[in-house]
Amino acid sequence: MFRQTIKSLTIGTITALTATTSTLAQVPTLQNLHIVQKSSFTCEPHLRTYIVKPLDNRQGFGIRCVKFSGGKSGNTIPRLAWYGEGNWGGAKYRHLGQAIYRGSNLFGFASDIHGNGEDINNNFPGNLQIKVISFSTIRVTGAWNEEWQLVKSTHYKPLPKPTTCGGYLDEYKVSDLNGNRQGEGLRCVLRVGPKNTTWFGNGNWGGTTYSHLGTRSLNGYGASDICAAGFGPICNTFNYGSLKLNPVNGGFNVTGAWSEKWR
Repeated sequence: MFRQTIKSLTIGTITALTATTSTLAQVPTLQNLHIVQKSSFTCEPHLRTYIVKPLDNRQGFGIRCVKFSGGKSGNTIPRLAWYGEGNWGGAKYRHLGQAIYRGSNLFGFASDIHGNGEDINNNFPGNLQIKVISFSTIRVTGAWNEEWQLVKSTHYKPLPKPTTCGGYLDEYKVSDLNGNRQGEGLRCVLRVGPKNTTWFGNGNWGGTTYSHLGTRSLNGYGASDICAAGFGPICNTFNYGSLKLNPVNGGFNVTGAWSEKWR
């Protein structure tokens, strides 16, 4: 949910609150009174939130929800995976990415999610150069030219919920594996880089919506919900190794902490 900024209250405001309705009287202490800023956005608590700054003369902005993993030189595990969206020069975009080591260098693979009103539709099969300067700063050059800065929250209004992945990602529709739960979902799985490794998902179970970012580490697959308005109120995380993606004809059966059919 939103990370809310605590506003200090003046003595005059405190005096007014003591004379107001019984609803405000139920607030335990005035110090705990939080004011919701509707434009505040965060991927937390299970993903890191970054804002995007261009390193060239482009006008625009964006957010990145980032999940770190166990990638290092010598394996094909992502060092990080991310879901990103925003606006460049008035053009809306949305994408999914992962960064993999090749030798001592970290290369990024990303594909735009398209067909939901986005204006940009591109594919980046390893032509992004990623440098994790620190956990607070990530620089992306090559086909992109931008820097990501870690924040707790930022002023951002998310794009509408996607209902299709576009042509660059493998798209699966989701239902309950055993047919017990009511709900549906969408899974957009990256083709570029190590296949069947990183995905973006959304949908609903029992009428409650969710969005998440999934990827794998040395222990196996894991996923974290994007806990922001516009992405859904479900806010869970699933440790690496808690999810099993079992290939079947036409897709996957996902077992372990989940029980899903991807087709």
